[in-house]
Amino acid sequence: METLRRYVFPLVWMVILAVIALALVKIAFFPSTASGAQEDPVFPEATVDAYATVPVQRGDVSSSLELDAVITPDPGTALKANASGDITKIWAPNGTKVAKGDRILQVRVEEGASLPEPAEPADPTDPEAADGADAAPAPEPAAPAPQYRYINLYAPADGTVRGLEVEEWDSIGQGDGLGSISPGTYSAVASLTPEQQLSLLDIKLKASLTLPGSDEPLTCKDPSIAEDTEVDPDKATESPSEEEIYGPDGMPVDPGSNVSAAQIVCPVPQDAKVVPALTVPMMVNLGSAHDVLLAPATAVVGEGTSGQVFVLDDATGAPAPVDVTLGKRDDGMVEITEGLEEGQEILEFAPGVDSPEDPMGGMW
Repeated sequence: METLRRYVFPLVWMVILAVIALALVKIAFFPSTASGAQEDPVFPEATVDAYATVPVQRGDVSSSLELDAVITPDPGTALKANASGDITKIWAPNGTKVAKGDRILQVRVEEGASLPEPAEPADPTDPEAADGADAAPAPEPAAPAPQYRYINLYAPADGTVRGLEVEEWDSIGQGDGLGSISPGTYSAVASLTPEQQLSLLDIKLKASLTLPGSDEPLTCKDPSIAEDTEVDPDKATESPSEEEIYGPDGMPVDPGSNVSAAQIVCPVPQDAKVVPALTVPMMVNLGSAHDVLLAPATAVVGEGTSGQVFVLDDATGAPAPVDVTLGKRDDGMVEITEGLEEGQEILEFAPGVDSPEDPMGGMW
């Protein structure tokens, strides 16, 4: 018994520990091929047929454009000096609410000087006047007395006085910009790319806003597109601080880009609770089409109205591009207005377009 306890049992435990160690090494460094292929996330099995085709079918499609709009104060009516002179009175300082026709300030205009009465000539028969030695020197002419008239500047519109930085007895010139009369209203302004603007040319604008705290989207009343005119790039180097152009969203437009910037403007109702610079979602309805040719979005390459789909070449079996004209876009579907026929087979996944079922991304 003493021999078993001293020699046999320790040897058995050493064998058991060695077997456990070998098993752990096998599991850690030599996994089986089948289980490794199933569990390795780096090399998943692709289950998508790269050459799967779908027929072009007819259906209905409705399209919309989602944009990020920024709440911007509506531009005010310019407040310009109507005379040159000194400001003698300011009735409506900056921040004052005024109605159209209210007095803003008063300007004193110098009209000209009135000359003093000329001195009477000396009588030649007067013996005192004839004596040159005793004659008194002629008095200096008095300075002309200035004449003034006072002109009031009135509010050109209802609103709040903004940007009025002048003070009483400051001198101003006729036509000088003194500030503006802000209407106190706001608009949601969203920038458009040229392609987005193109898609809005031939439709009646319909847009809605989702404001914080609103249960339902707010329909825009009379939305419009504001477009900045092109600027000559040669003028971009001339006094950039004076020639800088701002779009309706308050953001500067690069005059050297030679590209028109456009924004869609949605007036915000006065009872809506908004603040300047607040970003809100804007949804623009691009219209709908019924009984038109549709293709999956994964089968189409291109933006705007020009695009391509791919078919399998009968001779080589390789994907061949087909030029198409695109229309409205819906969830996962694109309207094809020209280039395909109903029932024509096209590749479901165009080369370079990611498959939603392929974890590796693009197939090509």
